[in-house]
Amino acid sequence: MKKMETDVIVVAAGLSGLAASIAAAENGAKVITFEKAGTTGGAANMGMGPLGVGSRMQREQMVSLTPGEALRKHMYYTHYRVDARMVRYYYFKSGETIDWLCDMGVEFLGVQRAFSAPEATRAYSDGEFTWHVVKPEGGKMPGPRCAAPMIKKMTERAADLGVEILLETPVAKVIMEEGKAVGVMAKDVKGEEIEARAASVILATGGFGDNPKMIKEETGYEFGKTIFNFAIPGMKGDGIN
Repeated sequence: MKKMETDVIVVAAGLSGLAASIAAAENGAKVITFEKAGTTGGAANMGMGPLGVGSRMQREQMVSLTPGEALRKHMYYTHYRVDARMVRYYYFKSGETIDWLCDMGVEFLGVQRAFSAPEATRAYSDGEFTWHVVKPEGGKMPGPRCAAPMIKKMTERAADLGVEILLETPVAKVIMEEGKAVGVMAKDVKGEEIEARAASVILATGGFGDNPKMIKEETGYEFGKTIFNFAIPGMKGDGIN
């Protein structure tokens, strides 16, 4: 069994995992990031760009929406059935997160309303300008998967900071001692087991949209019949389980 030690372990290298890895490394931590897929980015590889409220780009485009107003709209839309503290933190951090991405070289085409395709314009004509669409590589038109250059820049930034990203190395267990997460057990692409220890463990494994059985057990809905969710391959609910 291979033994590893570091300051911070991040489980999964999707958008959240990459952001956590970079932020930890920027603050001086030694970071090891485990990813079960053969590439970084996770579900973000399917997207076009993140939401942000209060970014430099929005101010340049005279977008006046504030994080507080976005929070109010979100809570009203969801009938106050979501975690208000988490949603608030998300909105109030979102603008500076976009700026942070810009500072590491991510390029955006600008800010627009969600779903600006002709058939969707009517439904979202009163939407807010919060969608920061990533500039595709090679002068291509924006569309699904055009956020890939953002993942590329973030992965490069992580590497520059010394983050060790272990691809095709899924984590099977979080090591708990006296009620605290102190490491993980994983297995690399060659089948070798790894015991990694750290002062902090961050789980960034995403949801379970690609797990019909878990969807049924957790929500009561039946995939493809009573729920039609965005099922990103690999989103099996590993971290939740």
